[in-house]
Amino acid sequence: MVEEAAEERVVIIGGGITGLTAAYRLRQKSKRPITLIESRDRVGGVIESRTLKIESHDYMIESGADSFITNKPYALNLASDLGIQSEIVKVNSEGGGALVLKDGVLHRVPDGFVMLAPSKFLPFACSPVISLKGKMRALLEPFLPARRSSEEESLASFVRRRFGSEVLEGLAQPMVAGVYVGDAEKLSADEVAGRFVDMERTSGSVIAGLIKVQEKSSGARYGLFASFRGGLGKLCQTLLDKTPELDLRLSSHVDKVEAGQGRFRIRLSSGQDIAAAHVILAIPARQAASLLDSSFPKLAAALAEVESASSAVVNFVFARQDLKKLESRVGRSFGAVIPARERAEHKLDIMAFSFASNKYPHRAPDDHVVVRAFLGGVGQAHYLEKADDELVELALKDLRKILPLAEGKNGTTRSYIYSSVHRWPVSMPQYNLGHRLRIDKIEKLADEAGLFLAGASYAGVGIPDCIKSAESCVKKLIDPNAK
Repeated sequence: MVEEAAEERVVIIGGGITGLTAAYRLRQKSKRPITLIESRDRVGGVIESRTLKIESHDYMIESGADSFITNKPYALNLASDLGIQSEIVKVNSEGGGALVLKDGVLHRVPDGFVMLAPSKFLPFACSPVISLKGKMRALLEPFLPARRSSEEESLASFVRRRFGSEVLEGLAQPMVAGVYVGDAEKLSADEVAGRFVDMERTSGSVIAGLIKVQEKSSGARYGLFASFRGGLGKLCQTLLDKTPELDLRLSSHVDKVEAGQGRFRIRLSSGQDIAAAHVILAIPARQAASLLDSSFPKLAAALAEVESASSAVVNFVFARQDLKKLESRVGRSFGAVIPARERAEHKLDIMAFSFASNKYPHRAPDDHVVVRAFLGGVGQAHYLEKADDELVELALKDLRKILPLAEGKNGTTRSYIYSSVHRWPVSMPQYNLGHRLRIDKIEKLADEAGLFLAGASYAGVGIPDCIKSAESCVKKLIDPNAK
């Protein structure tokens, strides 16, 4: 049965940061009815912040994303509009930055190393992470001729060509994987490292380009990241609280989006149908494809070509005493990435981990540390099929090898006071070679169908990118002639 007439109703499918932003911005500009449908029993999508009380102390646990980047203004502008800019917290300025595993030992990422390239000669030259031969090859980069071809290139090819295989395998690959959980041989350099590609084209050298813009941050550019006092969930909850007259449907599953009476018909698994004048699909591309295949097969097929990776996050709370060996050597770092070759050589399952309470203040008492371990990535979806206890043990095994952690009492393996597991299936889109052409085709087909697509699958995986995507959709919905 059709639950209600379409009127000018807008149905937004997906209650993550993208869908919530779309609802909020649309309500600012229009009084038309808005229905937001979310399959989970909460809003936020891959953002979920929880405050736990353990032995009378508060701990902030982020189940998914825990930061947004500040060199893109969209999240900052949204926070300002919502009146929560004063709740923004920057990364701890006294922290020790990022670490990388080399020969089974954690080392600091060289100061001035920016994602895939060094911007400071001396720290890079003195780092034990890269061999002398590898350093000499990398530091030849300013003297190499710039590539003049406009043909798309993989990230691995780009880094290997400019800096050599050792920098690719020891630093660039694990750092990019920490963001995209992807395969550097398939990822498009233009899409995931566009500014570095532009530096080669405009400055003739990536290193020269970095020096020119005076990049001063190291590792994962931690100084550019921020969150909120109450965790990223603060942003999502505020968006919901400040979107009046929103028809919110939690724990609701959409089976199909079809062309029908009132232009679109949203078929729910409950048996109800919702008629809509407009539909915004704020969900991953492959999920959108499964909803559109009956009425919009060409668009569905194009969306299905956007690959996504799955991941799992295991949160722990450790006593800081357990980390004393590491902190005595490298200080209170923010986290570490693990190169693929190190994972293979040392039989490790985790691909990265972070010290969440070192990054941001008030996430744990000073004598305890919140640690987040990450498993999964491209071709590693089998981790999500494992039981929670097994994932906890796999992550703990690796952390004990790498850090090493103190053993539990009486020789037991337990050395934590809390653990939790969170699975994120097909949550990270892969911007592989040909991504821009795929998205151009998708956008053309979506326009023909009169549908709106927003989210991380298309033009940026970060929170600011998702916010921008949602705002662009709303602008186009309100004024189809807007650019």
